[in-house]
Amino acid sequence: MFARVGPSGMADPHFNISASVVRQLGDELVSDEVTAIVELVKNAYDADADYAHVVVDTNDSPGDGSKFPEAAGYITIEDDGMGMDRADIDRGWLMISLSGKRTLKASGGVTPKGRTPLGDKGLGRLSTQKLGQNLELYTRKDGESETEHVAFAWSAFTDDKSLSEVPVSIEPASSSRPKGTKLVISGLRNPDVWRGSAANKLIADLSQIISPFAEARPFLVTLRIDGRPIDLELVSAKVRDAAVAKFIVDFEDGELSLTGKFRLAKLRGNQDHDSFEHLLARDNGLAFFEDLKTRKGAPVEFSYSKDPNYFLEFSYRLRLASLAKVEMVSGLVADSDPIIADPGPFHGEIDEFLFRGDELGAKLGGLANATEVREIVKLHAGIKVFRDGFAIKPYGLNGEDWLRLSAQQTSASSYYGLRPQNVMGFVSISEAANRNLKDKTDREGFVANAYSNNFQRLMVHVTKVIFDFYDWTRRNFNRYKADLPERSKPFEGSRKAIADAEVVASRLATYSRSAKAMEANTAAASRKIAAVTTKIKQTPLMSSAAERELADLLDEAKQALEGAQELFDQLAGYSEDAKGLANIVATLSPRLDVLNDQLQDFSELAGLGLLAEALSHEVQNQTDRLMQKAGAAIKRARKTSPPNADLLVLGQDVTASASALRRQIGHLSPSLRYQRDKIEGFTVSELIDQILEHFADRWADRDIVSEVEPSSVDFRVKTNRGRLTQVIDNILLNGEYWLVDALSREKKFQPKLFIAYAAPRLRIWDNAGGIDPAVEDILFEPFVTLKPKDEGRGLGLFISAQILESMGCSIALLTDRNAQDRRYIFELNLSGIIDG
Repeated sequence: MFARVGPSGMADPHFNISASVVRQLGDELVSDEVTAIVELVKNAYDADADYAHVVVDTNDSPGDGSKFPEAAGYITIEDDGMGMDRADIDRGWLMISLSGKRTLKASGGVTPKGRTPLGDKGLGRLSTQKLGQNLELYTRKDGESETEHVAFAWSAFTDDKSLSEVPVSIEPASSSRPKGTKLVISGLRNPDVWRGSAANKLIADLSQIISPFAEARPFLVTLRIDGRPIDLELVSAKVRDAAVAKFIVDFEDGELSLTGKFRLAKLRGNQDHDSFEHLLARDNGLAFFEDLKTRKGAPVEFSYSKDPNYFLEFSYRLRLASLAKVEMVSGLVADSDPIIADPGPFHGEIDEFLFRGDELGAKLGGLANATEVREIVKLHAGIKVFRDGFAIKPYGLNGEDWLRLSAQQTSASSYYGLRPQNVMGFVSISEAANRNLKDKTDREGFVANAYSNNFQRLMVHVTKVIFDFYDWTRRNFNRYKADLPERSKPFEGSRKAIADAEVVASRLATYSRSAKAMEANTAAASRKIAAVTTKIKQTPLMSSAAERELADLLDEAKQALEGAQELFDQLAGYSEDAKGLANIVATLSPRLDVLNDQLQDFSELAGLGLLAEALSHEVQNQTDRLMQKAGAAIKRARKTSPPNADLLVLGQDVTASASALRRQIGHLSPSLRYQRDKIEGFTVSELIDQILEHFADRWADRDIVSEVEPSSVDFRVKTNRGRLTQVIDNILLNGEYWLVDALSREKKFQPKLFIAYAAPRLRIWDNAGGIDPAVEDILFEPFVTLKPKDEGRGLGLFISAQILESMGCSIALLTDRNAQDRRYIFELNLSGIIDG
C-alpha cells in the first residue's frame, strides 16, 4: 500500500477500510444459496450471454489448473458473455462497489443486445462467499487473444488487513473459448444443502426464481448437481392449457387492461353436481349466458366465448388515476403539482386450476393427467414478479401472498375466488421500463415508495375485479336456478326435506302404476262377476241352491271391487299432489340460496345499525350528565371570590363541546329505528341548510366549499327526515372522499360541492373529476367501488337507491359530461314524497 505524501513529508490523512468489512457486507447482502446463485447468473445476463451453465460438485476438488486444487467441493458458473480484459478487472471487478453498469443505466444506455443491466451496485461478486471459501475467475473479452485467471481466498479478508492488502493472483491461462467468463467457487461452505431433501427444496426455489414461463425468461439457464442434470424446464403450454381460467393483464400509458376467460367447470361447485349437469353442461351454459345478459350490475364487459372449451370471456379497462388513494410524486418543475407515480408498463398472465379431489372435477377442468399437473402447479403456485426473467423475492414465492388472495376465502362462496394454492402466474417487468421499481439492497422485495405501492395497488385491483365478476356470476347462477326450479336440484340447506319428498313421490308413482294395472284387472273381474250374477238372478228356477247362494257372494265381491277402484282413483290423486308438493319444495330451495346471499351481505349492516342506535342513546345520556356537571361547575366558579377564571373557561369549553356533540348525534338520530317511522313535512331548503351546517366544520378543515345554486326553487316534501338525510349524506360523503383525493394530487385544486333543486328534483355534483366509465353503468349495484378495500364497501349508493325506491322516488347518474368527458351529476327524483 502506498501512502500519499504531503508537503511536510508526512502521509496525508485518508480513510481506509478493514478487509473484514467486505466479508460482513457479503453476509448481510445475501440471505441464502439460491439468492447467491441467482445474483451470479444475473451477471451473465448483464454480460449479454445466451446461456449460463451452473455445475455443483460436492465430492471432488477443482483439480489441476486451480489455485486451490485440494479444496473440497466446488461450483462453476460459465457463460458466453462479453468477458473482461485486464483493464476491466483492475478498474472494475476488483473495485468494490464500482459499477460500469450503474453508469450505463443512469445514462439510459443498453448493452449491444439491447439489455438494461440488472446489477448496478458492484457487489454481486460478494455473494460468492455465501457459497464457498475461494473464488477464481477465468475470463476472455471478445476479440482478445488471452484469458485472464484471477484467484483469491475469502479467508484472507481479516481484521488485521486493510482491503488493499488482501492478496489477489492474476495471471494468463489457456482456454479454447473465444469469449465469456467462468467462475469457480471452491471449498463449499455447506455441501449438505446440495444433497437429499435439502437439495430438492433448493432446486424447487431455484425453479421459481428463474422464470419457468417462456414469456418471461430471457436466456437459457442449466443446472447439474453431482453429475445429475436438474430439470429447470419451462412450464409447458399443455399444462397451462389445463387451467380452468386464464387472465391477461397489461398496463401501459397509465391505463390498466384486464382480459380473461373461464371454463364452465368453474361454476360446478363442491356439492351441487346435478344442478351443474341439468342447467349448464347440457348446452355449455348457453341458456344461462342468455339469462346473464339480462342481469344488471356486471363489473366487466363479457361475452360468450368463441372458444368451445371456455364459457365466458370478459374485458375491463381502468385508468390508474381513477383508483382511490393513488400515490403521487413531486413534479419535475419546482412548485408544480404532484404527478401520479406511474410504475411503468408491465405484462402479466394468471392461470387458475380446478382441484376438487375427484377425477370428474379434474376432467371438467381440462386436466388430462391430474396428478402431474397438480405437482407442477404446487411447485409454481403463486403470482410472481419477474424482472427480465428473474423473480423478485418474496412476491409469490413459497406461499407469500402479496396480493392477499387468501382474504377472498372468508365467505361461504369463497371457492369462487382465486386461491393462492390454485393459481400460477407472473407479472413481467424490466429494468429498462420499470426503473422506479427498485430492488432492496438485500434483494428481498421492492423499495417501499409511491411507485411500488401503486404497482401493488393495480395488481390487487386486478384480483378484486376477477373476484367481483366471479361473485356476480355465482349470485346470478343462484337466481337462475331459482327461476328454473323444475330443472334444478336443491342445495344442502333443504336437501333432506327435498330428498324425503322425492322418495315419497317416487313411491306413490310406483303405487299409482301398480294401481292402474290392478284397476284394469279388477274392472275385468267385476264385469265377469256381474255377468254371472245377472244370469243367476234372471233364471232362478234353473239355478241350484248353491248357485243362488254363490250369486249373493259374487254380488258382495263386486261391491268390494268397486270400492277398491275408488281407492285406486284416490291414490292416483294423492300421487299427483305429492309430485306438486315436491316441486314446491324444489322451488323454495334455490330461492333460499339467493336470500342467504343477501342476508349474509346485510347482516353486518344490521349489526352496525344496532350499534349506532345504542351509541346514539348512550351519548345523549352522557352529554346530558356532562352538561349538567359543567353547568354546576360554572355556577361554583362564579360564586367563588374572586371568581375562578380557569374553572369558568373550562366549564364553558366543556358545555360548548357537549353541545356540538349533541348536534352531531342529533343529525344521526332521525335515521335510527325509534325515529325512522316519523313522517313530517318540511322544505328541501330547510333540510339542505341543516345538512350543510352539519358538515361545515368538517369541510372547512378540508378546504371544501359547498354552494347552493342561486337558481334553485324551494319545494316541500313529506317523508321521514332521517331517511332522506341518509341518502343525501351518502352522496355528499362520496363526493367529499373524491374531492380530498383530488386535492392530494393537485396543490392548486379548489374542491367544491354543488347542490341545486326545483320540484321534484334535487341535484348534487362536485368538481373532482366525475365517475370512471368502468363503473358508471353499475354504480347503484352493491359492492361497486374504486376505493381501497379497507376504506369503502361500495354500499352507500346502493342503499340510497333502495331507500328512495321505498319512498316511491329514484336516483340516477345523468348523462351530462364534464370537462374530463365523464358523467358527474346525481339527480334525485322526489316525486313520491312531494307535499301537496
